[in-house]
Amino acid sequence: MTRHPDFDDLIGSDVPAEERERLRRAHELLVEAGPPPELSPELEGVPWPEDALGPIWGRRRPAKQRRPLLLAATLATVAVVGFLLGQATGPSSKTSISARTTVQLHGTRLARGAFATLKLGKRDAEGNWPMVLRVRGLPQLPKDGYYDLYLTKGGKPLVSCGTFNVRGETVVPLSAAYNLERFDRNGWVIVRKTPGHFQPTQIVLSASAA
Repeated sequence: MTRHPDFDDLIGSDVPAEERERLRRAHELLVEAGPPPELSPELEGVPWPEDALGPIWGRRRPAKQRRPLLLAATLATVAVVGFLLGQATGPSSKTSISARTTVQLHGTRLARGAFATLKLGKRDAEGNWPMVLRVRGLPQLPKDGYYDLYLTKGGKPLVSCGTFNVRGETVVPLSAAYNLERFDRNGWVIVRKTPGHFQPTQIVLSASAA
């Protein structure tokens, strides 16, 4: 049984979560694709065209005859794997959405210069609101820290709509199962949570910020 390289050994532990998932999908597709296919016995005996037209004593040895066919098989496999990699590592359908509403969030005094765009899609049959959040200007947080998107009620962060980490400009798909009409109109905020400060008190971006 062929033993495939372990994903964690190849990638390591210092890759951001979103990038790690994209690489994991690519790794799984490569494992599924497997090595280039072996030539069937029938193909092994087929001479390359230029050899078939030449004199018998001028033909290449069978090992050389197989090289073009092996190359063609290898290139075909590379093309398929390349396509699969593009599907796995390219822009995911999860981060493209037909926006019903777009909300702009601006940095507070805790994150001046930060900016975010929240796109809300149409509520699905199960009652979930698909969302795509694009954030830039937020710093990476120390170990065990993360950011959290909240809805507010009476101006206070009340319910979480998803957590995330950042590395430069970050795009992340989220979802909310709440009735949005029960919360503040345009009451979206992003809070910073760090070890010892996991209550939603450190608001770094707000839809109502100036």
